Amino acid sequence: MKTVSDIGERKLIELASLIYQEHHESVDFTDDCAILPINDEYFLASTDMISEKTHIPKGMKPWQIGWFATAINLSDIAAKGGHPLGVLLSIGMPRSFHESSFLELIKGASSCANRYDTKIIGGDTKENDHLVLCGTALGKVKKEHFLSRKGANPGDVVAVTGELGKAATGFYELQNEIKQGNINCLCEPTPRLFEGISLAETKKIHCCMDLSDGLSSSLYQLADLNNVGFQIHYELLPISTQLRSYAKKDRALDESYLALHFGGDYELVLTTSKDHISNLQEVLDQYHTPLTVIGEVISEQKIYIDDNMKKKIVLPNLGYENFTDKT
Repeated sequence: MKTVSDIGERKLIELASLIYQEHHESVDFTDDCAILPINDEYFLASTDMISEKTHIPKGMKPWQIGWFATAINLSDIAAKGGHPLGVLLSIGMPRSFHESSFLELIKGASSCANRYDTKIIGGDTKENDHLVLCGTALGKVKKEHFLSRKGANPGDVVAVTGELGKAATGFYELQNEIKQGNINCLCEPTPRLFEGISLAETKKIHCCMDLSDGLSSSLYQLADLNNVGFQIHYELLPISTQLRSYAKKDRALDESYLALHFGGDYELVLTTSKDHISNLQEVLDQYHTPLTVIGEVISEQKIYIDDNMKKKIVLPNLGYENFTDKT
């Protein structure tokens, strides 16, 4: 008999969706958020869970855990171009969990919500043998501004916001007790909410999603949904300068693997027409957020990446997936 580890998270979602759709055919489980049409808007809802055993690295402070749980849920709203309405936060914890740690966790969650012009509006607390947090972010977006995962066309360019490998850099510093400030990139991610709203309002984005599970995983998900492929150019990737620096000093640190597959950066990956890139960058300049073209959409349903020698290979799908050994 198969176990969930034999199947993986994304296949589990696919199997569950088939059962749900027996009763409601119109429900779409392929996007970042649940989408409910209300007049000229979509009501957005997204939920994400983290566990002390699988998602919270040793050394992460309670305040950061609260921020992180809130931020990753808001990132899904950002990928839709949505305006957040509020966040529900449920917490399971052991009896031995310190009151001071609980209050710091709540302060971190509230601080993150406040940073993005929203608030924690409720939740639940339960006894559990280890710390678990489940957030649910609510939002709204005008139908004409909605950013879908579907819509990539051959000939589009592929672009990403910010830098890749920041979370991996933070994890490296956390493990090696290096105090260079990049640990915050891992523990206190910045969902691109304001950027997502502004990009959506241009109506020039063809498809979009966040990079929570890594660039390779995100590209494979977009390729499957759009029946297209991608050609990615490694030399164009906006890899964290600190990650490059560490990789030069530590040969055990695989720069390309961490930039392509580690995940946790919560940037946006999008496709659009080449002619729109300069305009979209002007939109993002107000947030000091770079937008970097990293490749093109192709009709062949494969994902390629080339290196500095222009050697083209198939990009492996090694991003993070729950219930599997992929990280």
